[in-house]
Amino acid sequence: MATFKSGAFAQQCFAAHPLSLSFKSLTPPDRVVVECVNCHMRHRFTARALTTRAAEVGGPEREAAVDLGACAAAHPAELRVSAVNVMDDAVKLRCGECRRTYAIAVSVFETYRRDG
Repeated sequence: MATFKSGAFAQQCFAAHPLSLSFKSLTPPDRVVVECVNCHMRHRFTARALTTRAAEVGGPEREAAVDLGACAAAHPAELRVSAVNVMDDAVKLRCGECRRTYAIAVSVFETYRRDG
């Protein structure tokens, strides 16, 4: 299947079945892949920036690739997509285990059907 370079597919998938989008992989330095178990599509986001907030409430944003990598290694099933906004080129992931939110400023959206 072809790869579609549009955020519309990720936005539509999130709108139709938001609880079905889960983290699949992080490929340094800038690629995050999520998968929809409902429609069997993968959404790949090339990150212009990947940030999280410091532990304290209202803390400053900071770079988060290392944190996301550690979170993904420790409890990948707990990472879910919590927001998709193609107008702002933004995606958010939320970890149910550590309660951390990761904000992705997306430079390229890609969607393709997973193999198998």
